[in-house]
Amino acid sequence: MAKTARERVRGETRQEILAAAEQLIRDEGLPGFTMRKLAGRLGCAPMSLYSYFADKQAILRALATHGFARVAADLAEAGGQGGIDGLRELMLAFVRYAQDDPVHYRALFMSGSPADKAGRPDEADCQGEADCSDAVNPAYRLVAERVAGCLEQGVLTGDVLAISTVLWTTAHGAASVLVTFGHRPADSPEAYAAAVVDNALAGLQARPRTRL
Repeated sequence: MAKTARERVRGETRQEILAAAEQLIRDEGLPGFTMRKLAGRLGCAPMSLYSYFADKQAILRALATHGFARVAADLAEAGGQGGIDGLRELMLAFVRYAQDDPVHYRALFMSGSPADKAGRPDEADCQGEADCSDAVNPAYRLVAERVAGCLEQGVLTGDVLAISTVLWTTAHGAASVLVTFGHRPADSPEAYAAAVVDNALAGLQARPRTRL
């Protein structure tokens, strides 16, 4: 069914609000994000924002949903050759994303805010399968899909959810350390990330990982 003019305008206004909210977070960090500051940037009264979003948390969740999808889209081309090498490249691409855009990474994955609930992997959603529900972070789902491919090829053995969770944790660990401490873990951030990822993959290849 085609959208009415009113629905289109409402959708466009919501997108304007989200764009302004993301820029506010980039400029002042998540702690600096308030409905009053957001309204000031948009030139409207704070109460008018509640006609489009229930509260601040609703805006954060919407930003997270869009953000996770954007990260997944950017990562989708990484590791296109499949197999272990493709899975390795996907994980390294995630770490590079965090380094290239630490503000976005912190807001999505390190904030501890209601936003990160929009993309947290959950066993109830995945049920051990690669085709997790839409409630699951699409970037995580991308890792699970690549893991499933490795299982089909026989280069990994074990459970999709368990292996994907271990690798998701590995990529996040390396990314978080580099975003938080910069170059301190090693002379080369790239070499550090590669070592962390390679060790995780080697361990999973050597020892099948069943459910956690």
